[in-house]
Amino acid sequence: MTTAKPDKLNDLLESAINNSAQAWVAQSQYFDSLIKRNMSSFTSLSEARLESMKTIGESQSFNQAFEANLAYENTMFQTLNQMHNENNLAWDKLLGELSTIYTTEHDDQQAPPG
Repeated sequence: MTTAKPDKLNDLLESAINNSAQAWVAQSQYFDSLIKRNMSSFTSLSEARLESMKTIGESQSFNQAFEANLAYENTMFQTLNQMHNENNLAWDKLLGELSTIYTTEHDDQQAPPG
């Protein structure tokens, strides 16, 4: 069993506080960018839907209206797919940052004194 020395305990506490602060920053940046990406995508989808409804309303035939709706559905698919991919990349980046924050500190604690 190891003995807890005050200096070692202070170092561990400072490390935990520092890691938590770094993790908080990384997570805050992730969620801030997530909200911005999603809102941008949803705004784009809303604008595309309004435009498609306008085109549908001005259509002279069922085929024109149907094609306008298909174009919107294609835009929707592409926009949501892009948002999904960007969100996955951002998530992977966050996991990497958190892993670096906590793994580096863990590795330092395991290093032999010297």
